[in-house]
Amino acid sequence: MSVQTQTLRVSDAQFKDAVGLLGEFVAIPSVSNPDSEDYRPENMQAAANFSARKFEDLGFKVEILTVGDSQPFVVAQKIQDKALPTILLYAHGDVQPVERNQWDTDPFVMVEKDNRLYGRGASDDKAGVVAMMTAFQAYKEANRPLPCNVTVLIEHEEEYGSGHMGAFLQEQAKRLQASAMLILDGGNKDTQTGTTENSTRGVVTFEMEVTALEKPVHSGTGCLVPDSGMAMAKLIASLENPRNIPGFMDDCDLISEEEVRLLDESSISEEAYREENGVLPGGVLRGNPAESIFRRIVEEPSLSILNMTYGKKGGGNSIQDKAHCTFGVRLTPGQDPNRITNLVINYLHSQTVHGGCGLNVRQAGLTSPAWKANLSGPFAQCYMKALERTYTKTAVMPTGGTLPLITDFEQAFPEMEILVGAVEDPKTAAHSHNESQDIGILRNAMDSLIEWMEEIGKNIKPA
Repeated sequence: MSVQTQTLRVSDAQFKDAVGLLGEFVAIPSVSNPDSEDYRPENMQAAANFSARKFEDLGFKVEILTVGDSQPFVVAQKIQDKALPTILLYAHGDVQPVERNQWDTDPFVMVEKDNRLYGRGASDDKAGVVAMMTAFQAYKEANRPLPCNVTVLIEHEEEYGSGHMGAFLQEQAKRLQASAMLILDGGNKDTQTGTTENSTRGVVTFEMEVTALEKPVHSGTGCLVPDSGMAMAKLIASLENPRNIPGFMDDCDLISEEEVRLLDESSISEEAYREENGVLPGGVLRGNPAESIFRRIVEEPSLSILNMTYGKKGGGNSIQDKAHCTFGVRLTPGQDPNRITNLVINYLHSQTVHGGCGLNVRQAGLTSPAWKANLSGPFAQCYMKALERTYTKTAVMPTGGTLPLITDFEQAFPEMEILVGAVEDPKTAAHSHNESQDIGILRNAMDSLIEWMEEIGKNIKPA
């Protein structure tokens, strides 16, 4: 068998180097939220420089770019042959803020324990960046050409909402043009199952304020006055089932029988979902109990209370003048965030349960539509084959979260296949304290990326 046809894998030595590289990357506290005490502009630049230098060492043409007052974007390209298909690989090098007193160890000093690597960004998403680097290192050391053209995009403000992504894609559309894109920032069903995320949910966030009085009053002498807290409670109760909002479900995409089959086959059990999310005994899950967990996530929009403010802890025997609430709606594919915003606001204003109190409802914060992958596309089929060759098992999994940047890419490149690959798992605790990366998944992410490129080279013809 020739060297060229042998299966390429990351070697033990290469993987050991990769773990060390990840530790160096984690040591850069690249917190992108300017409101955090850990935010330092120089750390964002240091993170970008770290990735840029490594991709340059791997033979890529690299530029560090900005648009407006954005954090740096790293763009690395290796064009083998313009006739070959081009893929775009995305990950991000910025991280969430930390509450140091909640961590068992220093969040910016990576620690290995029980087959996991602990540190802020060790998984989300510096593992994705290092997985890419190491896959290309394997090609370099094997002296093998890449089977396709590759563009790598490393962002440094994903954890702060990707606010400049749309403008950046408009400005760099020609440079970033590709047939398919892999976002290496998703979650696996478990540590043994290579997972393709087939959909994300959209989101609309609202703030609601009820005003009953000019000022707080004593609960004894003011016992007859309207109560803003009670009015708020009734309004919140009216939102318990968003299906009661007229027109709310009208635009939800129907899922096909094949999608139902894939979701049901891949789904985790209700017991596993309860355990993963810390549901207390007796707690009732939303949605149709006859359907699988994954199907419910795809089909069932949800409305959740995120914050309520009324008075002070302990009460103080006073009736408050105002009550405040923040709530979010998670959307399914097909629902338009702007339409849902209007439906929800109009519905709340149509209610009479607030007893004549003043009501103000507005959309606030993040707004983004849902997304659904085309898993029948040629690049998606190649990726699913790559996972089958790398992991013990494979699954198709929806995510209840939102990736706003997907909308930006869909608008900029409507013909591009977009896939979401995974480096995380249920124990990762991304955004939380003691974030960690499973070591086996990290290595499989590297090998599955190699396998994907090999499958593309074998199955997708040059232009």
